[in-house]
Amino acid sequence: MIDQSYELNGENFAEQTIATPSDGPIDVLHASAKQTKSWQAVRRAVTTGPVQSNALIGGTPLIDVTNVLSLNPEKVKIYAKCEYMNPSGSIKDRIASYILQAAIDSGDLKEGMTVVAATSGNTGSAIAAACAIRGFDYIVITNKKCSIEKIDSMKAYGGTVIVAKSGVAADDPEHYQNIENTMVKENPGKYFGVNQYDNLNNALAYEATLGPEIIAQTKGLITHFVAGSSTGGTLTGTSRYLKKVNPEIKSVLADPRGSVLWDNFVNDVPENELVVGKWEIEGVGKDSIPGVLSWDVVDGAQRGDDASSFYTCRKIARDLGVLVGGSAGLNLHACAVLSGKIDKGVIVTVLPDSGVKYLSKIFNDEWMNEKGFTGNERNPEEGEIYWRPGAFDPCTNQKSTRMFPVNSCSLQDDTRKQCNDDELNPREQTEAELRFLEETAARMVEYHRQSVKVGEEPVVLMNTPESIRAIFSEAGVGMTFEDQEPAWSEQQLRNAVTAILQTSVRSSSPLFLNQLYAGVDPVALAGEWVSAALNSNVHTFEVAPALTEIEKSCLEKVARCWLKVKAGAETPEHDGLFVPGGSISILYSILLARDVIDSSIRKAGMDRDNKLVAFCSENAHYSYKKSAIVTGLGEENLVAVKCLPNGAMDPGALRAAIASAVAAGKTPFYVGTTAGTTVLGAFDPFNEIFDVVDEFQNANGKSQRIWTHIDGAWGGGAMLSNEYNHLMNGAERSDSFSWNPHKMLGIPLQCSVFVCKHAGSLSKANGAKAEYLFQPDKNNSGADLGDRTIQCGRKADAVKLWLAWKLRGDEGFAKCIDRSFHLAKFVQLEVENSDGKFVLVQPAQCSNVGFWYVPPRLRPFNRATATEEEWAELGYVAPKLKNAMQKAGDAMIGFQPIASMGYVNFFRLVLPNPRHITEMDLRAMLDRMDAYGQEF
Repeated sequence: MIDQSYELNGENFAEQTIATPSDGPIDVLHASAKQTKSWQAVRRAVTTGPVQSNALIGGTPLIDVTNVLSLNPEKVKIYAKCEYMNPSGSIKDRIASYILQAAIDSGDLKEGMTVVAATSGNTGSAIAAACAIRGFDYIVITNKKCSIEKIDSMKAYGGTVIVAKSGVAADDPEHYQNIENTMVKENPGKYFGVNQYDNLNNALAYEATLGPEIIAQTKGLITHFVAGSSTGGTLTGTSRYLKKVNPEIKSVLADPRGSVLWDNFVNDVPENELVVGKWEIEGVGKDSIPGVLSWDVVDGAQRGDDASSFYTCRKIARDLGVLVGGSAGLNLHACAVLSGKIDKGVIVTVLPDSGVKYLSKIFNDEWMNEKGFTGNERNPEEGEIYWRPGAFDPCTNQKSTRMFPVNSCSLQDDTRKQCNDDELNPREQTEAELRFLEETAARMVEYHRQSVKVGEEPVVLMNTPESIRAIFSEAGVGMTFEDQEPAWSEQQLRNAVTAILQTSVRSSSPLFLNQLYAGVDPVALAGEWVSAALNSNVHTFEVAPALTEIEKSCLEKVARCWLKVKAGAETPEHDGLFVPGGSISILYSILLARDVIDSSIRKAGMDRDNKLVAFCSENAHYSYKKSAIVTGLGEENLVAVKCLPNGAMDPGALRAAIASAVAAGKTPFYVGTTAGTTVLGAFDPFNEIFDVVDEFQNANGKSQRIWTHIDGAWGGGAMLSNEYNHLMNGAERSDSFSWNPHKMLGIPLQCSVFVCKHAGSLSKANGAKAEYLFQPDKNNSGADLGDRTIQCGRKADAVKLWLAWKLRGDEGFAKCIDRSFHLAKFVQLEVENSDGKFVLVQPAQCSNVGFWYVPPRLRPFNRATATEEEWAELGYVAPKLKNAMQKAGDAMIGFQPIASMGYVNFFRLVLPNPRHITEMDLRAMLDRMDAYGQEF
């Protein structure tokens, strides 16, 4: 994986490209050869550009070493992260960059200071490179055990290298770690000490980078992580992350004979009684216990040795063509031993550095003979794995265990009373459930992290209803319920979650451009989880006090934006609710309009001779028609008003439609308008439309009141924009307004707001005053929201919008809206300059844009002169092209015709929540569409 960063339109963006085989869960080093025709490869060819050197850190490939090392290759797979591919040649680039940046951010490392680092070698090179990038001088301190190649690499970046004695006691002043500590202590403000052995940012670096990469590259299938330890950062940080995702993942220490870590972990020898031996493997093993290391996340250990580690290095070089250092050999040998001790599993380890740094040692026959290593390697079959007491390994037992135990007695606890098999232990059951909850939460964070990366994962894997059910059945988690449904094991629940994720659409993918929602805002997602965990019903203040007040605050803010209230001015009278969606908002608006024109309908209902008539544009959302059906107004009494050529309501046609209804003895009572139509993104001309409404009302008096509503579910966010808020001119004149932050802002579904100008109108139209909920003599009865609604139970949807808005502020939301509009304009320009590959339907009016793809044999396609046959043939293209893209797991884009405007099927590309997609991504996507279409 190569991180790429670049600048477009004054904004910095980062993306990642990765060679991922489409037919397997593991990212293999040479997999790119298998997919030269894949859309990811096409995209890379289009978007690859220059990068900065620090952008190359991380994202290293995962190679398959199973056939070379596994003692049970059919059931136990072994994979290794190629950490030697980091810029300075080792895994330590991860911590060097992370530690220095954290120190700069905190103010501990200031301009003019010199960075000092004690190191066994690799950290020194990584610190040197990180300092070179950031403009700091550095001093690295190593010992004579360090290879000459590593010492030279530390010097190469332009700093100072001190080579201290080796083999001295940990408390000796001449120990290389103590030299760093002394220099920093005696020169405050001059030196910044990296202190990698006790700096907690060491472990945090791996928790933030290496752990997530392993989960992503193994698709969560990892069962064991193996790593040696020197500072303890790799083992601790990576294990901590992996266990958050799946607590059953086992972490195994690989430690060389002579290191004190083994005795401290396995034999519980106190630190002050540990005896240090000798070993030649560099960068791993320790003569003291580092502060970063946490045994809490380590389950087992394998004790290696120099000869076996170095032999493994040579074997990997000979059999796989991969040249690695001694610590990698230690890790790989431990993996081989582990593979013979478990029945099944996916083992992952790291290859910390390259064998190029050890050509004078490991790969030098004379040195190997001189040290007595030749021929003294151990067979992995003879090795042992020590497991910490209580560290049960599920891979050694094929039997599944019940998540919710029936028998609450522990067989190991003789002091507990004997219990019956059907007796439950609620505390034990709850803990098991909470572990599963915690694990699932971590999995979902990782799922979202991978989803938002362009090209990282397919948007969707094509399936049918039948194939989806078959996938669940094959995973042992059939969808159908049995007559007597048995309880599932914890592993079955995990498998079920996996099956759901595998067969679902990644709507947070930047290439999910199919619907008017996408790309969940992670902060708002946290709000969703908070409200779900609270499980409060926002109908009464007493059960949802904070949530009720948060909703009121959000309603006030939205009302101020819609009504264009100036800073410092009081908020006008208003009413409102968070509702399930834009369709329900429209229903509320018609209910309020009906109550205003004839409040008796609440009790008497609609007459058969109903004279009420409502109006909306012919391009308005279909929920206007549904609301007419639900309210009893009837489809025939909802007039579809003709539109202008851009798809917006024609004010002249509205005037004529109202006049016609009045002439027929009807009573106009409602006009529904749109801010951003679903297909073309048109904004109705509000001022002109409301002028028509005022003309009618002025001519007929108060008895002929017409309620006006703006369906701003899609485009209503333009009110927040600095550049596009002119599209909402006149919106403040309407009686009510609806907006869906779950669309353009990426707030998790569902998050929809309905507001109106008239306080108390919702309770008046909808209230039922349920005595068991809305008692007038209870505390804070006036704070209840429940009687405003046509629901009873209602989610606390305002929390997610409130959190996201508080984080991002008005300016942050405005930038997101502006960027959506800008990207639509960009696609429009790409279409217009495509040399006839695409034809624009209409100029982009909102953050959606329509276009036709023209296959080569229909080019050039002239809209003005095309025959009916050519138009008909063009109409078949979009469904075929979408099918090809879905089969490839590529971008998902909707298509549709507009019969009233004579448009055959065309692509409607929408750009909600565009935080993770760039102009380059969109250009590459259009190029891929043309590549698919070449075959049509």
